[in-house]
Amino acid sequence: MEDILKRLLEAERKAEEQVVQADAARRKIIQDALDEARRAEIEFEKQADARRKPFLAKAGEDAQRRVAELEADSAAHQRLLRERAARNEEAAVEGALALILGQD
Repeated sequence: MEDILKRLLEAERKAEEQVVQADAARRKIIQDALDEARRAEIEFEKQADARRKPFLAKAGEDAQRRVAELEADSAAHQRLLRERAARNEEAAVEGALALILGQD
């Protein structure tokens, strides 16, 4: 009977060791996975700038092109307004002179 108890205690001790070892292995696997996830996240962030650069460059080019188009449109519009103002000024001066001179 005493021999059976010794064997049971020894089996229990070995089982407890296996549980401790399995728990340590589980913790190591979890820690390794967390470390790998952190490394992957850092690498992803490093590469994010490289992925953004072409889009930012294209957006900058598009913005510059659009600004140039708007400036050209604005210059054309200003020329048109100046021409109209000049025509209107001539008509206004002629009208004012006609009023001053009493001509209808």
